Amino acid sequence: MISVLASRSAWGVLTVSAGVLLLTQASSAQEIDSFSGLKISEGWLQVQATCTECHSAQLISQNSGSREVWKSRLRWMQDTQGLGQLTINLEDTILDYLASNYGQKVASRRAGIPDQLMPGNPYENAQ
Repeated sequence: MISVLASRSAWGVLTVSAGVLLLTQASSAQEIDSFSGLKISEGWLQVQATCTECHSAQLISQNSGSREVWKSRLRWMQDTQGLGQLTINLEDTILDYLASNYGQKVASRRAGIPDQLMPGNPYENAQ
């Protein structure tokens, strides 16, 4: 909101001052936990307690994925990294949180360079 105030001084000079009021909507910005950096919403405490036993919460916030992508990552951690079996309720809570707050982005990487713009391979005909 911008407000403009005009007043005349004793000498007849018109003084104009503008004030700018910045309004922020708390509802538009999601609250972030200052300790973990995770988005605060339903399930975040379970994610923090379970996932940060092995790795930083930053590993979560730097990634994104659909529910299936996050589920495949959980399975990989269980198969190769020593993550134990989770109860169905806990796994659902974690997957719901991750998919809702760190869901699949439209594009997580830049588009590939078209073949016609790529330089030739200098080793293609090397012997």
